[in-house]
Amino acid sequence: METKTVADTACGIPSERDAALAERAGRALETLIDGAQPVSARFGDKTVALPTPAVRLLREILDHMAHGKGVALTSLHAELTTRQAAELLQVSRTHLVQLLDAGRIPCRMVGSHRRVRAEDILAWRRETESRRREALDELTARDQELGLQ
Repeated sequence: METKTVADTACGIPSERDAALAERAGRALETLIDGAQPVSARFGDKTVALPTPAVRLLREILDHMAHGKGVALTSLHAELTTRQAAELLQVSRTHLVQLLDAGRIPCRMVGSHRRVRAEDILAWRRETESRRREALDELTARDQELGLQ
């Protein structure tokens, strides 16, 4: 029998019923996330204390499901194929390979195949989003200086 771990588990596109349930559950969780205090959750007849980061992650998962999106979890230390990494970045595989070959994102070769750490992909995405925000702020400031806004 094959065993799946959380990192290997993905849920498909949620049904309308599941999306509505996810929305209600997410709203309920939002009121419980107040900082450093763990949250108690009841599963059947067992009560479990959940650390705040896990509750935040669960809240994010529920938010995606409430909007009809499927969710997949993976470890930050996982190595991704170029196809998986491109999907995570929402870019073409060809564009990702160009970034890898240019050294903009680290990778390693396994035979003739590239492998990319999920952590490196997410770091590149954060840096890119930060640069975009800075550029947008600069353009907004210039528009204000010129009286265009």
